[in-house]
Amino acid sequence: MEKLLEVRGLKKTFTIRSGIFRKTTGYVNAVDSVDLDVFPDETLGLVGESGCGKTTLAKIILALEKPDAGRVIFDGVDIHEARGQSLTHIRRGIQVIFQDPFGSLNPRKRISSIVTEPMIIHKVGSKSQRYERAVELMNLVGLSPDMLGRYPHEFSGGQRQRICIARALAVNPRLLLCDEPVSALDVSIQAQVINLLVKLQSELSLSYIFISHDLSVVGYISHRIAVMYRGQIVELADSAALFESPLHPYTRCLMDAVPEPVPGKEKGSVRSGWENSGDTPSPHGCSFSSGCPHKEDRCLKEKPSLVEKKPRHWVACHMHQ
Repeated sequence: MEKLLEVRGLKKTFTIRSGIFRKTTGYVNAVDSVDLDVFPDETLGLVGESGCGKTTLAKIILALEKPDAGRVIFDGVDIHEARGQSLTHIRRGIQVIFQDPFGSLNPRKRISSIVTEPMIIHKVGSKSQRYERAVELMNLVGLSPDMLGRYPHEFSGGQRQRICIARALAVNPRLLLCDEPVSALDVSIQAQVINLLVKLQSELSLSYIFISHDLSVVGYISHRIAVMYRGQIVELADSAALFESPLHPYTRCLMDAVPEPVPGKEKGSVRSGWENSGDTPSPHGCSFSSGCPHKEDRCLKEKPSLVEKKPRHWVACHMHQ
């Protein structure tokens, strides 16, 4: 199948500086040799704990950060080499939905200005055509067009996120990058927004990269899931296969950490198979070696590669190589 987005060998390292003279004291590999594909009409879930590199990867895909190595190819064009019309095509083809719906909306602008702004930037249609498109988009996301004259503070969190989705759809993108789009919303509203995204994908033939730390949310919306740990993809599989038979110890720990009632314990207790010790792993070994309950000497000395253990199920772990 034709690929909409290809990520190959992506690397991004940040320098740690400290002291009055800002001397270099270390480096952080935020993204470390990441390979990913996104296909048309597909949702790829990207899951991992805070600080694993998910947002940095998203910024590189959006060309907001430049990688130290590797390539990002969208619709056959290298994002970081594109210029002129090719860059405009990419900017229109990839749009983003941010985590905080209120922070991403200009409080001084009416909703009509917010939704039509991408069309103005990309010089799409006349003023009347842009307004007609805004009305269409409001209906599409389940809001009344009468709300176009209001300001962001007049809406609830769920309504604001629907406005953000409408704005992202304004220039007919092919790929939406959703950076934890429901984590700031009430649980009762999260399902509504997720179901809206599923509905829009079916109607508009959209592809999503859905970033979250919540496995249950990612599992519901995603066709495939990539598990990220310390800048690396440690497991990649179809959603059903990942939940039925997780192969990487870190994936199993994430699943064990999903809150569920435990008999004999106080309400809100969770089962957790692992706690991050905070230790820095060996630079030559597995990134999960400091906390893995199954580690061996090989894990400290040799970095595992991402291999296809089962059909369409990749894992980076010495236990499966």
